[in-house]
Amino acid sequence: MSLNFSFAMILAGVNMLVAGAAHAGQSSIIMPAQFTSETQAVIHAANIYNPVSVEEDREFMGIIFSETSNGITLYGYTVGAGHAGHDQVTVTIQVPAGAQKVAFWHTHGAPHWTRNYFSTTDTELAEQWQIPIYLAAPDGKLRVYEPGDSTLGWRRARQLGLAGEDGASSGKLVKAAGSSDPVRIRA
Repeated sequence: MSLNFSFAMILAGVNMLVAGAAHAGQSSIIMPAQFTSETQAVIHAANIYNPVSVEEDREFMGIIFSETSNGITLYGYTVGAGHAGHDQVTVTIQVPAGAQKVAFWHTHGAPHWTRNYFSTTDTELAEQWQIPIYLAAPDGKLRVYEPGDSTLGWRRARQLGLAGEDGASSGKLVKAAGSSDPVRIRA
């Protein structure tokens, strides 16, 4: 079963169609709920898809979802691929019946210093859905932007060379469980 929304969003450098049915070339794969935390699911997705993203200069994105059965909550994820050389992903995201969406995750393709930041549209996606968005960056760092986190103003974004739009963010580094060390992912 899929999330029952039928509108297109052009957010996160992504044209994401969340709808009832998958379409050829736009469907997402589902990694079943088997991880004990949201972060474990994100790290798994990032370690598989970020190296391909960097090598092919292709963005990947998906949603982290949770399922609870017999009082035990497990997490899974979806993934859809964009086209090589384009900062865009068009994908239909389907999640299992009864699953709850808990976060978005995505990659930014080949290395470029600007791709270590959440774009304005990334942060807008998190704000609109009121769930975090994770970025598996080409520098091997895993970052998260949560609704309400600070963003760069127009002037500061322009000074940094980030297109001069309000809303870009460096996010926060994701820390390893029980540690102050940031998570490192494959790139």
